Amino acid sequence: MAEVRASYPRFKRAGGVPNIELTDDDLEILRHVHRHRFIRADDLQRLLDHRSRDKLSRRLTWLYRNRYLDRPIAQIDRFTEGGSRSLVYGLDSAGARILKERLGVRVGPTDWRARNRTYTRENLDHTLATTEYMVGLELACRANDDVRLIRLEEILEDAPEATRRSPFPGRWPVPVQWSLAKAEVHLAPDAIFGLRVERAGEPTRRSYVFLEVDRGTMTIAPAKRVQESDAFLYRATILRKLLAYAESYRLALHVEHLGIPAARVLFLTTSLVRAEAMRRAAQGVVVGPLGLPAGLFLFAGETDRLSPFEMQWHDAAGKAAPLILR
Repeated sequence: MAEVRASYPRFKRAGGVPNIELTDDDLEILRHVHRHRFIRADDLQRLLDHRSRDKLSRRLTWLYRNRYLDRPIAQIDRFTEGGSRSLVYGLDSAGARILKERLGVRVGPTDWRARNRTYTRENLDHTLATTEYMVGLELACRANDDVRLIRLEEILEDAPEATRRSPFPGRWPVPVQWSLAKAEVHLAPDAIFGLRVERAGEPTRRSYVFLEVDRGTMTIAPAKRVQESDAFLYRATILRKLLAYAESYRLALHVEHLGIPAARVLFLTTSLVRAEAMRRAAQGVVVGPLGLPAGLFLFAGETDRLSPFEMQWHDAAGKAAPLILR
């Protein structure tokens, strides 16, 4: 008689939960989930392509039922809408403890499940868009023998001690002055990474990147009267981000905070039209007037899920700019 697999509720840990012995693959899954904050099962399958889809799905279920992984409730409405959906996973408290005790990963004392429940659908979609890009980037580097991905945890190994000890090492304050207003703006890129390029007969090159994923909901540049008001620097807009990154570059704050040389800022948005509007704001309000290099900012709109190395990036001056520096 064929084996009948048990069926469990997607978002409730109902029924008995047999203990499992964690494998090396399990630890790798926990690393990936922690690294990306939230990740779809489909993206985990792309990263762990040596596992069959069915076996990976079953293992993720057992890791969830044993509280190593969580399934954030913000995704529930995806399933009530009907159709097939890839489940989203985040770290749970038991998984965080394993990463800390066995692998020495800094995870903090957070109640991970409670923290996961604070995420809204909008927050989750934004994080998953960032994850999708970073997974694609990792796979592109795997397929290219000349390029290696430098992850944030590797960058932090050489960062100043104060940054390494910070509970938010990927965030730093920037004093910004605009018109007559002054404010301290905290920069927190959606992802921080580097690319190491090694080709025979050429010197090794490293470049660093701050990634900003835009889901099309934030104002790019408010009306002129708003820009000239005291409230401008206290409102989240793309223009304020551009100004904060410009000041961070001008004052070399990323060098002070992360210990890395000049980093480019990538704005990945929802369409080519929106990318062009961001580019114009950068060129007309930030780069040109402040005399900054146009290559400090790169812009792209999502186009048919191209590989990160195939996407068409343009700098603030409108010139095509490859992700991998030549």
